[in-house]
Amino acid sequence: MTARAAALAVAVASAAACGAPSGEAPAVDSTLVEALADAHLADARAALDTTGRDPGATADSLRRVALAAHDLDSAALAARLRALADDPALTRATYDALDARLSLERRGVADE
Repeated sequence: MTARAAALAVAVASAAACGAPSGEAPAVDSTLVEALADAHLADARAALDTTGRDPGATADSLRRVALAAHDLDSAALAARLRALADDPALTRATYDALDARLSLERRGVADE
């Protein structure tokens, strides 16, 4: 691990330690988690597309559809992500919820 990566890891861990009182989990925006998961899956699907279409254009199109399904556009998503920067504990909880959601998707149980 480089010194820069180590410093970033320490900063993230320190920021995650701040925020919600010990033992109290911050309230995660489930719509944001679902929108981020769908946007990530759209990017993955575009990367795996074998039709010969432009993967960037396909990803953009799929991402727009995914966000629209959650009544978001790229500007609204960016605003929600910027708001997370003000609350490191909520950022960490959101990341953990997203990781759990994508883990379920990977195992094929996301819709249960």
